[in-house]
Amino acid sequence: MLLRAISLPTHGALELAAGLAVGIAPIALGFGPGGVLAAVFLGAMMVGLALAASAPGGVAALPVASHATYDKLLVAALGATALGAGIAGNLPALAFFAAAAVIYAGLVAATRYTARA
Repeated sequence: MLLRAISLPTHGALELAAGLAVGIAPIALGFGPGGVLAAVFLGAMMVGLALAASAPGGVAALPVASHATYDKLLVAALGATALGAGIAGNLPALAFFAAAAVIYAGLVAATRYTARA
């Protein structure tokens, strides 16, 4: 049985940090314009999901089931970006986006997608 130990608010906090890292790190690592554009877009999507997970007053702006679905789509988008970077021959971007996809998939797998009581 899979242990889902991370609560949704903790997931949101980790997702916010991951989104900022994904959006900023490729700029610091010197990726080309395509890699930076993809990273900023995917990082902004992560930050947006993180902020939607914890709205003021404890009421999430996004249904929990939708959040889980969007998280899985983001894992797929990170993986597709890694694949595109690999096809283009950009090995540093391939490694970065593949690692981001694996780490984010781990976060998604470890999260309890339940509404707060």
